[in-house]
Amino acid sequence: MVAVDTSFLGLIFFPGAKPPNDPSTGAPPDRVEERIRKLLEDLDTSKERIVVPTPALGEFLVLANEDAPNYLAELTNQISFLVKPFDLMAAVEVASMELQARKRGSKRSPAPEDSPWQKVKVDRQIVAIARIHGAHTIYSDDRDVKNIAEETGIKVISCWELDLPISNTPLLDNSVPPFDLS
Repeated sequence: MVAVDTSFLGLIFFPGAKPPNDPSTGAPPDRVEERIRKLLEDLDTSKERIVVPTPALGEFLVLANEDAPNYLAELTNQISFLVKPFDLMAAVEVASMELQARKRGSKRSPAPEDSPWQKVKVDRQIVAIARIHGAHTIYSDDRDVKNIAEETGIKVISCWELDLPISNTPLLDNSVPPFDLS
């Protein structure tokens, strides 16, 4: 089982969406649409189900605006996606996360102190839902989701870390022509 957050839902359902910059390069990641397509193919091949936590879904539906009902129908009609609510078990998990953070001296921990408190609470809900449903990986470009999830033992993969599909034209990929054609 894997999970996605709002940023990945956007990349999955809005193929032309602008991804965040890769922090290691400061530039947008290369060929994100192809990376996402490969991820979905790989997850399908391995029969992985994708947990969509309802707080992430709610944020995504706001982005979808008037098209939200169409995206919701598409999402709920695909067997690979499992929309999961913030329920009793998730509430217990979030309470545990916050109590541990307070013991460390900051209710936001492991998120940075400059993270808005409301955002930290929603990110914890996303991670808690993923965790109680057995997700071993969360696909997210959000640094706070990453910090919170990794602290609970869940791996986080950002769009710039996704594998590129095998190219049909490897000699032409990212290469400089061997001679000047001008």
